[in-house]
Amino acid sequence: MKEASAPASSANLGPGFDTLALALDLRCEVRAEVASTWSIRHVGPESYRGSADDDAILAAARRVSRRPLRMEVANQIPLCRGLGSSAAAYASGTLAAHRANGEDPGHGELFRCVMELEGHPDNAAAAIYGGLVAVVDGSVIHPTLSPDLVPIVAVPGFELRTSDSRKMIPGSVAVETAVRTIGRVAALLEGLRTGSGRMLDLAVGDELHEAPRTACNPHAGRLMAAARESGALHACLSGAGPSILCLARRSATGEVVLALEQAIGAGGRVMILEPDTSGAR
Repeated sequence: MKEASAPASSANLGPGFDTLALALDLRCEVRAEVASTWSIRHVGPESYRGSADDDAILAAARRVSRRPLRMEVANQIPLCRGLGSSAAAYASGTLAAHRANGEDPGHGELFRCVMELEGHPDNAAAAIYGGLVAVVDGSVIHPTLSPDLVPIVAVPGFELRTSDSRKMIPGSVAVETAVRTIGRVAALLEGLRTGSGRMLDLAVGDELHEAPRTACNPHAGRLMAAARESGALHACLSGAGPSILCLARRSATGEVVLALEQAIGAGGRVMILEPDTSGAR
């Protein structure tokens, strides 16, 4: 069987709405081989249990494969938690199907395909290329991420679909809000590059998507506050939520994890991760 995998990702990173994302070292792994009929089996800690009609990996494979495939999926990425599980599914499913057909598409072709399926270019770019990415008019940029920043993810025990979270965002904003957002993005990129706590402080307070989303989900706001008060340099919604992404210096990770574990509630979990730099492979 041919193998492919793609990483989780945290999109937006605060003010970088639909533009910035960071790949994380949780992966969706797919194995595929040509068969007489289509079939898919999900195993692993984060198995998809919906119908085949809604299976992202199967949908991606059917789109590119000339022949039916037998597929096996081992997924580590929490579903419907704002960690790019659908982008990773589309990426790994597409790549595994190509390889089962004796093809090996380049990152550019794979990105275009996944972006069309996913609808979110930031998550798609992170799943394909890995690392810290920015997508501008379909072009992928690779900003620098300071090695001093350690990702910590707080994953609540409940799901939130991106389509539902999108409904919380207003259709337009004032010019003043847009100007403040541009400033926050500039500070965020500099803070991510240098690890500067002052720059990351200036990036806090997104008004485009975080403010309306946390107004409807105050638990997220409490988690972000707990992370910052315990030493995290940055805390934001991971994608549409409900998960929270925090960035902390390695020396502060213990205190941040403890604070998040105390605040997250029943069924939640906290993970210290690393940036994934390999992307789809």
